[in-house]
Amino acid sequence: MSKPILWGAVLATMAAGLGIGPAALAAEGDKPPMIPKPTPEQVAWQDAEMGMFFHFDIPVFVEGGEGDWPNQGRLDPNLYHPDELNTDQWMEAAKAMGAAYSVFVAKHCTGFISWQSDLYAYGVKQSKWRGGKGDVVRDYVESCRKYGIKPGIYASVTANAHLNVNNPGLVNFGKGGDAAKQAEYARICERMVSELWGNYGGLFYVWFDGGALPPDKGGPDLVPILKKLQPHAVCFQGPPGTPAGPAMRAA
Repeated sequence: MSKPILWGAVLATMAAGLGIGPAALAAEGDKPPMIPKPTPEQVAWQDAEMGMFFHFDIPVFVEGGEGDWPNQGRLDPNLYHPDELNTDQWMEAAKAMGAAYSVFVAKHCTGFISWQSDLYAYGVKQSKWRGGKGDVVRDYVESCRKYGIKPGIYASVTANAHLNVNNPGLVNFGKGGDAAKQAEYARICERMVSELWGNYGGLFYVWFDGGALPPDKGGPDLVPILKKLQPHAVCFQGPPGTPAGPAMRAA
């Protein structure tokens, strides 16, 4: 295969992956064909190459771990007592393995809140750990910046055992059927991401994991909040409408 033909095949493949039709690639008069180019944020994400993931939820303190998360939304918050927590140690490990970024699971399927919040009464604020003043998200982000690791935050909006929500983000454990409860949950999710994206500085990576139920189906309206608070974050499994520019979907 000649080089021009090979290059044409590469462009066609890239265009297909980005949803660009043949007409957009075709030369107009003397104009060269359009070549898709990554944003600076996309280039930075690619160059980072390797990151480290930290999943530290209340089930680490109970037998069996998180395999039974639907029944772990009402655990005693005092079970959460990481008395020897040292997020600097986390970053030392990340640095040692060559990670350029990291992601911390701030809220997983149990619904347990690992930062200071009044969204609902299930989190570190209800725990005796550090007198109810602990904030693992803040500790984590501060350690990231101290060690030069780009911070990322994971917060699932599709499941929350404490609020009886299951995939794809519907109340009554995924069955839905209650418009008032659904609307209340959507507003909780919007406040949650506003806290996580707005109170801890710039984030390199935002993880949704499983996307999000669209607003027209009762889900939270997350994209405007993302554009406002973290316009330069790269996203994983963002909801429909996640910006394809600086705040793009990485996967």
